Amino acid sequence: MASTGFIELLRLADLARARSSGRQGGQVYDWRGIVFEIGGQRLVAPMGEVSEVLAMPEYTNIPLVQPWMLGIANVRGRLLPITDLAQFLHIPSQQQKSQRKVIVVDHSTVFSGLLVDKVLGIEQFTRSQYRPEAINSDSPFAPYNHGKFFKDKQDWFIFMPSLLAQDSKYIDAAI
Repeated sequence: MASTGFIELLRLADLARARSSGRQGGQVYDWRGIVFEIGGQRLVAPMGEVSEVLAMPEYTNIPLVQPWMLGIANVRGRLLPITDLAQFLHIPSQQQKSQRKVIVVDHSTVFSGLLVDKVLGIEQFTRSQYRPEAINSDSPFAPYNHGKFFKDKQDWFIFMPSLLAQDSKYIDAAI
């Protein structure tokens, strides 16, 4: 009886080591991302560039800013500018604002909330699934794309919030 308990402890310890190293079910995952949709396009953002996902918080409008700058929300004592990513990219959103989610980006000097249509969860990818192929150059996501993953017979295009944070059109929201 005691040996059965000890074996179970070893199994749990191995499972914990596997999860902390990224290995699950014999598969090693090199990359994890937040999957979201905007304007009917499914994208994945690196876990390291998204600090959290929120339901749409209450916010205060800001005068004399671009229409895609929705306002400022107080999130746990920190002021979070909220931008409508679909409106910034000039694509139609497919959800009402109240049903949409906010992806919080905390990248060097940029702390911002990106309003997206849906957040679908976390997806894991292996190095062998990565393809250095860009999204179509006429796509509004092209300047913020960094290749794709091919998994489950579909493309998972990578959206880099850090590239958005470097875009002067995004940073300068004043009119």
